[in-house]
Amino acid sequence: MFPMLNSDDECLDILMARQPIYDTQSQLYGYELLFRSAEGKSAEVIGWDEATSEVVVNLCASINRQYESLKQPLFINITRSFLLSDAFFPVDPAAVVLELLEHTQVDDSLIASLEVWRKKGFRFALDDYDFDPRFDPVLPYMDFIKVDLLIKPLDFILERVSHIDKHGCKLIAEKVEDKTVLIRCRDAGFDLFQGYYLAVPDKVFGKRIRPSAHALMQVLQKIQSEEASIEEIARVVANEPRLVYQLLRVLNSPASRLRHHVENIRDAVVYLGITQLKKWTLLILLSSSGEAQTELVRILLTRARACERYAEMNGQAGSEKYFMAGLLSGIDLLLQVEKAVAMAHIRLEPELQKAVLIHEGPVGQALDHVFDVEGCHWESLGKLPVKLRRNIFVAHLEGGVWAHQTLEAMSTPA
Repeated sequence: MFPMLNSDDECLDILMARQPIYDTQSQLYGYELLFRSAEGKSAEVIGWDEATSEVVVNLCASINRQYESLKQPLFINITRSFLLSDAFFPVDPAAVVLELLEHTQVDDSLIASLEVWRKKGFRFALDDYDFDPRFDPVLPYMDFIKVDLLIKPLDFILERVSHIDKHGCKLIAEKVEDKTVLIRCRDAGFDLFQGYYLAVPDKVFGKRIRPSAHALMQVLQKIQSEEASIEEIARVVANEPRLVYQLLRVLNSPASRLRHHVENIRDAVVYLGITQLKKWTLLILLSSSGEAQTELVRILLTRARACERYAEMNGQAGSEKYFMAGLLSGIDLLLQVEKAVAMAHIRLEPELQKAVLIHEGPVGQALDHVFDVEGCHWESLGKLPVKLRRNIFVAHLEGGVWAHQTLEAMSTPA
């Protein structure tokens, strides 16, 4: 069971999102917690002390539960006054990395405080490092140094990075927006990367679906067909041994939350029903595509579950449509073709097709909200009613945990 978040865990006047941090192999390393006020103001505008108090302290229970499920640290901005205070901070030190803000005053009091926190097991990151010598005294206490790639010309940053004495810490490149920048930063010595490059598609105009993907598309057509019977769907699935193996393994994992052990496709049909069988089959087919990247699949699984959970929380009928929309929203990235080309090979009802292609209707609107959380589009999110705003953030957080559990079920050897 993945953890659900309670109203007590959230500050409803604060907008929150998690941005993933990746290693040199584009594998997930951790997340940064980003937040704004409901009016779209940054934490710096509303006051870092207030923001730290409202977000970090009130999310302690949620942070611990997320870490227990994900085992990846959450990077959180903290203030000098927070460090110097005797604030009770009941968080597993392994669950967080405390980010020191770029405008923090560096003096003996700060250094002494860093020593105290490190003895408790907490790790630190220096945020938005701009190579200013005034930060030299704190560098030995840092486990991570984060460099915003937009604060200086890229050539200047990469040249200066080569001269940094990292003291054994890791360098994080922030705002990596495309693969070219990623490669240059990796070659320059950066260890971790933060940005949207994974979700930015290459130019695929005019490309056709590869022959190796045709079998995949044929199965997709069959499971989406309104005329297909349960027997026909079970038969086409049963003809793909790898698919059967993965389907049974995932259905018997905690991610699916079934109460009965499923031993064959017939059992899967009985316990799930045709709608849920379609959902899980599509999920596994897309994620097991030969060209799929693990972290891209994680993004799509998060979207799918977030859309579905958002629909459930708001009492929307047909939550499986929301799941499908989230999963298919990146089919162009997985198959490396134009989205319209990929969608033309799948028989979807018009409502779902419009939701995926142009974000139309209630399903498309939910997909829009999930995209806003991914992209930290605070202005759009701030316009939502409080209840809907809370629901979309909670749904996205839960979706991330569910995606992690599902990927583990797919990749763990039997």
